[in-house]
Amino acid sequence: MSDYDRSGLGRRCLLRGGASLALTTGLLGNVSKVSAAAPPATPAIALVGGELHVGDGEVIKGAVVVLEGERFAVVSGPAGRARIAERGARVVDLDGKILTPGFIAADTQLGLIEIEMEATTRDDSLAGADPVRAAYDAAAALQVESSLLQIQAIEGITSAAVAPSGGLIAGQVAWIDLVHGDRSQMLVRPRLALAGSLGQVIGGSRAATLSRLRELLADARFYRQRKGAHERGQLRQLAAHPRDLEALAPVLERRAVLTLSAQRESDILAALDLAREEGLRIAIVGGAEAWKLAPRLAEAKVPVILQPSENLPGSLDTLSARLDNAALLAAAGAEVVIGVLGSPHNLRNIRQEAGIAVANGLEWERALTAVSLGVARAYGMDQTHGSVRPGKVANVVVWDRDPFELAAAPQQVYIRGRAIPMVSRQTLLRERYRDVGREAR
Repeated sequence: MSDYDRSGLGRRCLLRGGASLALTTGLLGNVSKVSAAAPPATPAIALVGGELHVGDGEVIKGAVVVLEGERFAVVSGPAGRARIAERGARVVDLDGKILTPGFIAADTQLGLIEIEMEATTRDDSLAGADPVRAAYDAAAALQVESSLLQIQAIEGITSAAVAPSGGLIAGQVAWIDLVHGDRSQMLVRPRLALAGSLGQVIGGSRAATLSRLRELLADARFYRQRKGAHERGQLRQLAAHPRDLEALAPVLERRAVLTLSAQRESDILAALDLAREEGLRIAIVGGAEAWKLAPRLAEAKVPVILQPSENLPGSLDTLSARLDNAALLAAAGAEVVIGVLGSPHNLRNIRQEAGIAVANGLEWERALTAVSLGVARAYGMDQTHGSVRPGKVANVVVWDRDPFELAAAPQQVYIRGRAIPMVSRQTLLRERYRDVGREAR
């Protein structure tokens, strides 16, 4: 009997269409214990000799990166070796390896969906609810022991902007680090942004959708000024519930970003006009036709979160989709963010998406920024995440080769300064059934 079988991991697991459900706590429970058993404090770690791609365009060969607690303490070239002893750091030799910031998933339902066809594992949307759900807080529904967290983490995804979906305003976005099984470590910042949509959301009409959004913003401002009168029943009926109107306050005050799903050129243009008139910070999600408005997006400093492989017109909204969308936006000076949209099971494919963008004209370092620091900037988290700099959260990945190459694989992933177990439900199942096959022969 293998060590895997003796541990009881993976027994009585049901596999359906690429998603998995543990019928006992066997597999998921034991993996959770592995990831949650780390001590509260770990010795400093010095990653020495690798080629570091910082995330902001800088490359350091023979790098010295010291992880102390949850932060980067030292980031330098070979001269930094002199500082290793004073930190009492354990040295890890990375000669011939590549280091990058941990990749960040944008606009994802990771932690809100486990099995797409099992309703009890879905908390990504308020089905049948009012289209305005601004008060819906995704952070409250996070599944901290979701098996998807480890599946994505061991492939180099270390953080995510978790957003609900559906309606005109879907709800609050949360920022997480992919620390499996520990909510206090996982949830970095709740209510980070608001997720919304343009297009034919209200009554199948673009005009009605835009009108409702404008009405909502106006009433949110009105409510803030006349809250007492509303509570006394002295105001007219407003466009949304008071809790939803209150939830819009950070957006109106520019303390939070409003992400707007929009593919068509006319919808993106409407979003830019709305942001200018209302004084909002926005980001475009999807942006199939964003390349047509690249100079305007650059001038307005509006990031575009796109998926390069989505280059075929699935509808007339994406009729002008093209593979070099990211390259054209970047050439105009716009902030490009690369993601895997609408598929939390496949976020690990983000590096292939970046590779597709590079193959179609995007500079390599810009592609790396688009999956790391660019994501953090889009959500206002760049002071703590997205690049390998002293003082930032120590999320870093060691690669055996160019991470955008199909054959690449992470050698080790560090999240919040700790080396995570490079194990997931999928790797355990692979090992289990590989052993069974060998025994059968």
